[in-house]
Amino acid sequence: MFVLVNRAANAVIARIKPKKFRGGDLLILTTTGRTTGKPRTTPLLYLVDGDRWIVVASNGGAEWEPGWWLNLRAGVTGTVELAGEYTRVTGAEVDGPERATLYERLTAEVFDYESYQRKVSRRLAVVALTPC
Repeated sequence: MFVLVNRAANAVIARIKPKKFRGGDLLILTTTGRTTGKPRTTPLLYLVDGDRWIVVASNGGAEWEPGWWLNLRAGVTGTVELAGEYTRVTGAEVDGPERATLYERLTAEVFDYESYQRKVSRRLAVVALTPC
């Protein structure tokens, strides 16, 4: 049920294309389902880091990984839509000290991801979306 509600909400947000959501900047990420082959569109809060967009695979605080992240991890490329511009991207998890720095920035500047992290047993992936 959560997945269907989440997909419906994502579809509405993707259609409206607001620039901000919950106070943070919003991009629209589209990936191809690794098993279905269907396009999946997800709005994500982000942080700019050089030429990359940094996002968190929080899935709204749900215990399981979001589909967009599973698709990118499987090697599927995605498309970021931002201000009417479309950019093909790859996704890679950021780890180590860089992850710690970016996660701190994300939590301070974008959204309180720590409130989601406390709800789940999995570690929320910090993902760099890099133009390809």
